[in-house]
Amino acid sequence: MIRCSLITLLLTLGIHICFAQTPLSGSTYADSLNQILKSAGNDSLKARANLLLSEYWYNKDKDAAQKYLDKGQELGKPYPYLKGLQQYYEAYFYYNTDSKKSQSIYLAADSLLKGYQNADAYYYRSKVWRRIGALKQVEDDEKAFTDILLNKAIPFARQSGDSALVGDHYMALGIVFKNQRQLEKAEEYCLKAIHALKNAHAEPGVLAKAYYTIAENYVFEEKYAQTKAMLDSAKVRLAPYPDSEHFLRYYAIEGMYFTVVEQYDDALVSLDKGIALAKKHNLKYEEQTLLFQKFYVHYNNKEYRKAEKIFQFLLEQKEIMSLAINKLQIYQGLTETYVNLGDMKQAYEWQKKYSTLSDSLHTSKLKSDINALEIKYNNAEKEKRIARLEAENEMASLSARNNRLANWLLGTISLFFLFVVLYSYFYYRKDKKLAFEKEQNYRNQLTKLKQDQQLMSAQAMLKGEELERKRMAQDLHDGLGGILTGVRINLSNVETKVAKTLYEEVKKIITNVDKSMKELRRIAHNLMPESLSRIGLSGALEDLCKSYETPDFKVDYQPYEIQSSLTETEKLTIYRIVQELLNNALRHSKASLVIVQCSQNENKFYITVEDNGTGFDPTSPQNQKGLGLRNLDHRVQTMDGTIKIISEPNDGTTVNIELNVLG
Repeated sequence: MIRCSLITLLLTLGIHICFAQTPLSGSTYADSLNQILKSAGNDSLKARANLLLSEYWYNKDKDAAQKYLDKGQELGKPYPYLKGLQQYYEAYFYYNTDSKKSQSIYLAADSLLKGYQNADAYYYRSKVWRRIGALKQVEDDEKAFTDILLNKAIPFARQSGDSALVGDHYMALGIVFKNQRQLEKAEEYCLKAIHALKNAHAEPGVLAKAYYTIAENYVFEEKYAQTKAMLDSAKVRLAPYPDSEHFLRYYAIEGMYFTVVEQYDDALVSLDKGIALAKKHNLKYEEQTLLFQKFYVHYNNKEYRKAEKIFQFLLEQKEIMSLAINKLQIYQGLTETYVNLGDMKQAYEWQKKYSTLSDSLHTSKLKSDINALEIKYNNAEKEKRIARLEAENEMASLSARNNRLANWLLGTISLFFLFVVLYSYFYYRKDKKLAFEKEQNYRNQLTKLKQDQQLMSAQAMLKGEELERKRMAQDLHDGLGGILTGVRINLSNVETKVAKTLYEEVKKIITNVDKSMKELRRIAHNLMPESLSRIGLSGALEDLCKSYETPDFKVDYQPYEIQSSLTETEKLTIYRIVQELLNNALRHSKASLVIVQCSQNENKFYITVEDNGTGFDPTSPQNQKGLGLRNLDHRVQTMDGTIKIISEPNDGTTVNIELNVLG
């Protein structure tokens, strides 16, 4: 029960703060909008800045938010397009207090924006429908929310060209499937969201949300190693903004993770950080929900008195007690706590309160079901009347159809002759078009043949290069390696026989021979990694990453679902690609941390290498001519893949590669 309640608690918190998302650097965001109000000469820009500020201030100072909304509406009166935007921002003011009115205003906003076919209109229509869907979700209509996301929000986001918004909608779908315990589908959409957001260079707060959302899903899947990795990725994005409200959700999920792995002290530390942050932002409901979660930490740790004290405090807090589901959980939690404390009288009293409230909610649901049946019955009666009227109309129109039949017959004959003429004309055009398409197809085949020949040449060249590497590695190992081993043995024999004056010199020579043999083995391993055939691709990549690590250069390797059915050529090519990326990071980036992620989904293999180094301009001709990037492009092309480099000076580098494999 306690584990299930903990999960329900996290879902409740997630719905409550679904739209309490502010930019990570909130004060900077507000300052930039205020600067627009001071400097903009256009009332349209000032109106939009006021509307954005109304949304920013809503959860912080409702009076200030109302002032900005009124000013934005006043300045936007001369601009018809802004009326739709005004409706969008006004609807948010009723989002938590009057959901029906909020939905009505959102629909009015969509109706006003429908007449505009531009990227900005599509962007706002996507956000309008996302919020309508969220209102449906609060009403426990997950099906309607899913339908809105798939058929409204995501298509409009794509039409707007905003990939980050598409990624955010994917994340919402992932949360829907997570709530329904379809965890594999939830994981799939969360990974899609992360991929889209990273490629769109999305705002760090949105990307951090995607990371801690999939971390929560991994907790439910009991994939605790992946949970920790995703939480770490979220923390990296949030770290520069310690006062961000995003940390509330992060600390809640981190506390949940520590609770299920029974690290109770760490769980309490995380939750206390969240509570302190909620107090700082005066977010009472979030503070109480995090305190709610501390109950389960103490309960699972058998600290029943501390658990009881928390719930006794929450009983007096109007914010959290306003929801019936919270009351039920508190009553049930107190019942079980008093049972464990041996106070059966108190346990009985709280069980009675739980049963009374539960029955009340059941009765309310029964009334709703009866009303729904009544509505269904009334609709059926209306449909019968409509069917009767349609039958009468059909009889009236039958005579008219008979009169038109003769006219149709004459018209049909005329159309037949017209059809013969048109058929002859179109047959001629089709024959001409077919001849042109044959010629075009022949040209395309020639082009494809040339491309295939180039690909075969590249593959043959790489194969020859790998064979030559293998031969050189074997020659070094068998030839020069054998010679150095012999020299080492002979010197060891001489060491005991030489005079003391030469002993230290011989010892230095032996040390240098040992270093030469170690360097020889390293070179031979780089030329042909034996670990590929011995421990497979994932293990070989892990060894490769470890071999690059130094005290000042850390490599975090994260494999996901790498299959053993890859061909030897594919394994070797993937190995060389990762090796080249690590070489580039070590030589040029001045990074202290590199994250290497390798995953496979059926016939697609994905490689992402991200570092925190100095970055570079990938569009610069000088950078594009580098031997490392040319080799990388060469190998990616041999596997019919694509490569995308995201980098800016002093902002690190991310390389995303997608390869086609036989799998």
